[in-house]
Amino acid sequence: MQTLLIATHNQGKLREYRALLADLPLKVVNLDEAGVDFDVDETGTTFAENALLKARAYAAATGLLTWADDSGLEV
Repeated sequence: MQTLLIATHNQGKLREYRALLADLPLKVVNLDEAGVDFDVDETGTTFAENALLKARAYAAATGLLTWADDSGLEV
């Protein structure tokens, strides 16, 4: 079974992703479960760039297929 790393420490987000992906043959883990203890500097100029920075860094660190998102409030 393939493991998918969700790039979050947030247990609520993890529960949501596990529910959404429940029908797929994936073991879904978060940063804590993967033993990741660092944060990625969000130096991108868009939410998409920051998500990509996080996904690449955590995938490189763990060797796992990684999903990251980024969002915020724009005024």
